[in-house]
Amino acid sequence: MKSSTNPLMLRTRLYRPDGNPLRRRHDRRESAVVLAAFLLVMVSVWPAVLTGRLAYEGALRDESAAARHQVTATLLEDAPAARVSFTEVPAGRPTATARWTTSTGREQVADVPVPALAKAGSSVVVWLDSSGTPASPPTDPAVLLMRGVAMGTLILLGAGLLALGSFVSARRWLDRARYRDWDLAWQRADAKWRHPRQT
Repeated sequence: MKSSTNPLMLRTRLYRPDGNPLRRRHDRRESAVVLAAFLLVMVSVWPAVLTGRLAYEGALRDESAAARHQVTATLLEDAPAARVSFTEVPAGRPTATARWTTSTGREQVADVPVPALAKAGSSVVVWLDSSGTPASPPTDPAVLLMRGVAMGTLILLGAGLLALGSFVSARRWLDRARYRDWDLAWQRADAKWRHPRQT
């Protein structure tokens, strides 16, 4: 009879329920712990997906509620070189004074983020919020999606670590119980061998 050397198959055979009379009570309990840990991870998949989706959709709603729009502004001064910051990650874009015309025809002047070393008189794109104040550009939907995926992955990872920790703790307790049973069995065998039954 050919025996399998695949570690996964050997582990599956160790934990699968069967009617083997040689399987000890503690072995059956360990199989139940493995099944419970597996079910915990499987059950956490749906909350992880739901949380990631809600985080992504909420971020999309926040982005759309910001009602940002673009205008073309004219630089009134040369932009400085890009800033290098060791305390701000990532370092912000340089700012320079620019002028643009609002939808109501009013001219507005403010410091806005601009490309490094842009020259005075050149045109730059400026993002404005609903009140006409310069704002940061909207976040790329791909970045929002990755944040949602990361949120779901963290929940799934947390459930996996909880299941693994529970399994390791239960296995240590079961191993101690096995060793106690093994010592008792040897003590009984030793007593039996030292005092054979009289016939």
